[in-house]
Amino acid sequence: MDSEIKQQAPTQTTDQWVEELAKPEVQDALTTLIQKLPEIKEAINKAEQGIAAVSAFASDTDSLNYLSERVERFSQLAFNKENMEALAVLIESLPRLAKLVSVLDRVYSTVEPLISDKDSLAYLVDTAKVITTPVTDRVGEGVSIVKEAKERAARKTETISIFGLLKLLKDPAVQNGLKFTQSLLEILSEKKIVK
Repeated sequence: MDSEIKQQAPTQTTDQWVEELAKPEVQDALTTLIQKLPEIKEAINKAEQGIAAVSAFASDTDSLNYLSERVERFSQLAFNKENMEALAVLIESLPRLAKLVSVLDRVYSTVEPLISDKDSLAYLVDTAKVITTPVTDRVGEGVSIVKEAKERAARKTETISIFGLLKLLKDPAVQNGLKFTQSLLEILSEKKIVK
């Protein structure tokens, strides 16, 4: 009798399975499951790759030591009010910083080809020379004039008398310099820069 019960139980279970499989919602679910099998297989493969990477990382003592040093340094940071406020300011500034980085990226994207292109770089250098040459010539001329004046002053041994000073005051260059100095002092006085 026990053998009859044991034989009936699997039959009933098989019958129950057949009944379940006959339901349309179960058939739809099985169809969806079968269609999703490639995605499930890929997800399982990715999980296995992730587990393999974590296992490899866990067995790499150098990487673990490096990571633990970084975590230890981070844990040593003081989470005081000043640091938290600075962090909040930094977070609030992120949109502006992102815009700045975007602008810098565009500038770099524009400038980088110019710098790497020898012809463009040569053209920029030539243009800079055209602009700076007159200025450097003028500065060089001014330096040589000052140098020459120092040398002449060093060679002169006579003293300047009051009459020589009066004669100097009539010189147009001295007059222009004195007028400029006087005008500059008037303007500074009006702007209340000099007290």
